[in-house]
Formats: sequence, C-alpha cells, structure tokens
Amino acid sequence: PLTEECDFPMVLDCVIMRYFMVEYEGQQIEWSVKFLQKAVAVAIDSVDPWAHSVFVEGATNGQGTPVIEYRKESDADWIVWDDLSVTGTSVFAHITGLEEDTTYMIRLTNGADSSEDIAFTTETAETLPNLGFDDWYRDGSAWMPDAAGAPLVWDSANPGTAGLGIVPTTPEEHDVVKGKAARLETMTALGMLAAGNIYVGKFGNIAGLGAELDWGYQFSSRPLAMRGYYKYAPKAIDMAKDPYKGLTGQSDECQIQILLTDWPDRFHINTSKKEFVDIENDRHIIAHGSLTSSRTDAEYVHFTMPLVYRNDRTPKYIVIVGAASRYGDYFTGGKGSVLKLDEFELVYDSDGLTEEEYDLVFGNIYKL
Repeated sequence: PLTEECDFPMVLDCVIMRYFMVEYEGQQIEWSVKFLQKAVAVAIDSVDPWAHSVFVEGATNGQGTPVIEYRKESDADWIVWDDLSVTGTSVFAHITGLEEDTTYMIRLTNGADSSEDIAFTTETAETLPNLGFDDWYRDGSAWMPDAAGAPLVWDSANPGTAGLGIVPTTPEEHDVVKGKAARLETMTALGMLAAGNIYVGKFGNIAGLGAELDWGYQFSSRPLAMRGYYKYAPKAIDMAKDPYKGLTGQSDECQIQILLTDWPDRFHINTSKKEFVDIENDRHIIAHGSLTSSRTDAEYVHFTMPLVYRNDRTPKYIVIVGAASRYGDYFTGGKGSVLKLDEFELVYDSDGLTEEEYDLVFGNIYKL
C-alpha cells in the first residue's frame, strides 16, 4: 500500500488518500480509498523545550482567543500564558520562567475547546568545573588549570612549552575579580612564538614546531550565552607567519570562543600541520560565540557572549577557548600580550538577555 497524507494543519478538514495495488490472475488491479480527517478546533504541532523555557507552535480554527495553559506534571492547577503570536490560524509562543530538568504538561485552548495535553521535560542546565579559574595545581614546572586529582577539563600549551623553559598560562592572584584568575601571556622560546591560551580539552604532544591537542568535553545542554570578565594588554605583533605576515606592527588581538558540537569524538588539532576547526563550515557545529579585542583595558571588562545557534540538535561536546594572541595557532602575535580571564558562567535564562542577544541566539532557529 502507498499512502498520501494531507499536509494541512489539523484544524482543517483533510482527505487522506490510500492507494492499493495487487495482482490477480496475472492482472494488476489498482484502487484507492479516501478517508476524511475531521478538523479539530485547536492543536499543538511542536514543542521544543530548553532548560528554562519552551517554544510552542500550534494552530486554531480562528474562533475565540487562543491561550496556552501549562503546569508541572505534579501540580493540579494550570498556569495561563497569553503572550502568543497569532498569524491566521498559526500560533507561536515562547514560555519562560520554567525549572530545569522538570516535566510539564501543556495544552492550547480557545476558551471553548482544548487540544490534547502534551508532556515535555526541560533540559538540564549543565555547567563546567572551574569556570571561575580558581583551581590550579603544578605538574612539574607546568601550571594546570584544574583541581588536583579532579577529572581533566581545562588545559593549555603549558605541558609542551614547559620543556622549553616558558609557562605562558598561570594563575593570577592579585589582579582579579574574585578568588583567582587565569593569566595568559604570549611568549617566545627558541625563536618560536607560544601564545598564552586556555581551553576545554587536553594537550597531546609536541608535533614538529607545533603541538597536537584535543578540543572538547562531553556536554549535552544548550546554554544561551556565556558571561564573564576579561582584561587585555596587547603588544604590537612582532612575530608573524603566513597567512598573517601582513599584520606585523599592528596591535595584537585576544580572542574568547565557545562552541557546542556533535562531533563523534573530541576534535584533534595539529598546529604544525594547520589542522584546525573550520568554524564557518564544520557541519557538526551546533552553536558558536566569539569575542575579539585589541583594546588596552584599565579594568576588567564584563561581557555577555550570545551563542548563535545554527540548528536545534543536541550537543555532545562543549569547547571554551581563550587566547592572548588571536592568531597564535599560526605563530603570529606580540610578545608580552597579556589576557586575564575570570568568573565565567553559562547563561540559560532568556529573561536575562537583551532583545538583540535574544535574536542572535534564536534567530536562526525561529523566525523572530
């Protein structure tokens, strides 16, 4: 049997066609059967829950005033949400203020009729250890940005550069927002540039004149933004290699990035072979945020970095990266450029975003 389903909203009458073909005594016999799907007054078509909110799409027959009602699965009383966008028979809403990792019931009503009750569960608002950069320990002469004995989450180039007599990433204990901070300095050794950096992942090995490392830590939530503090003191770029030789003499730039991906495994980087993540074209990237600056800061700068979502897939890995020299992976930067980082946090509540930040986060997923 072959089936041709109607593609109209459930609030409209619709004919469903079913076609049949059989062989009987050497002959092919075809016939069709029509089924009438009667309209319903209101219906919910899709529900997309995040950690503290849910997007709802539905349809009505145009009668009455539609509202959404929701409640925790464990509660008896319904809460009315009337901030809806209604276009013709289509209904759209973003319900905020929900609790993470909680099951809710939801329905659409026009006062006279109600849709079926639908259950959904909000996502967990995961975080990462040491987002405040307070935990450090020494591995030989190399500082490690994690708590001693804890699972490895953060790393830097220190395990590779310490053998050359330089440690670009160190704890900052005096010039901080709170507790300790991360201090990243671009240094040189044996005529090579080593940019101060910190990243979520693991250092691998020295590879030729560069290094191998793996980006990523297992993570399945969808934060909306990352907030934190940075303070930058750039120098003029005095070491450069292709394709950035033309930047010599210009001010260095720092960079902070966050990525959510569904790579099958952590991403393997080899700087000597110029094997890097293709931020623009990697189809496994679900969301990305980035900040760059060449300004000299007298005080710490507070930032909010919206995650620009490219699709609604569930992540497998998170990457956060800070670098005192934006193009340090290409051995380009200014010796002595210093970037300090402190008190990062992942943001899950959309009520805390500005209108512009909200549009950046959700604009590629929903027509806002």
